[in-house]
Amino acid sequence: CTDVHDFVSMVNKFDNFLGTAVKSLNQEVELQAPDPKFMKIENKQSAWARAAMDSDILIHFENLCEAWSNVIDKLLHEVDKKGAKEDAGPDTEYDYWRVRLQRLNDIAEHLKRADCKLIVSVLWTAKSTTMKRWSSLVNEMTDALNEAKDNVKYLTALEKYTECLYTGGPPVAMDVLPALVNNIKMMVTIARYYGTRERMMSLFQKITNQMIRMCKKHITSPRPGGPMVKLWEQDS
Repeated sequence: CTDVHDFVSMVNKFDNFLGTAVKSLNQEVELQAPDPKFMKIENKQSAWARAAMDSDILIHFENLCEAWSNVIDKLLHEVDKKGAKEDAGPDTEYDYWRVRLQRLNDIAEHLKRADCKLIVSVLWTAKSTTMKRWSSLVNEMTDALNEAKDNVKYLTALEKYTECLYTGGPPVAMDVLPALVNNIKMMVTIARYYGTRERMMSLFQKITNQMIRMCKKHITSPRPGGPMVKLWEQDS
């Protein structure tokens, strides 16, 4: 790669990093906080049992649990609208999984908080009906978080091979294609979640989309940073 290409690639990578960070901040997941007046409960079984007998406390905690469950359920079943577009490139795949990982981490950190653990303990003690759905969603969220972590790990390793599809031209892309394909083969073999037929087909389509855009750009702008020229005005 030329020095210009290396510099453009570095700037583009930093720009993508900042863009993903901003998206994560803008889409941060927050769960409704409990009313402090209901949180004066000691963290022990006997206190949970007394709280479970208080109808006001129980109703408030059940409403909170239902609200939290709705947020988690929505997050788990959200659709990647940007990545679903026919002309989407591989960058949409990287962005989606990084943002999803951050949002799932937000939920996971909330579940570790003392107030959340206290509320759940009281509801379990009261044998609340909300706990069946809550328990199922927490298990599902744990699986989704592990999936997001695993996918981000492999996609991050792949990203360095697709950067040139955005910053370089066909000659540079030809140099990295063998390594790109080998990396994808490794993902199919060892990735716990990502190596499915559906995911691979989608990824290849996105990579192909960007390769087509790169080639079109190269035809009209054969010199990086140079002016656009008409196809029939170029040297044969």
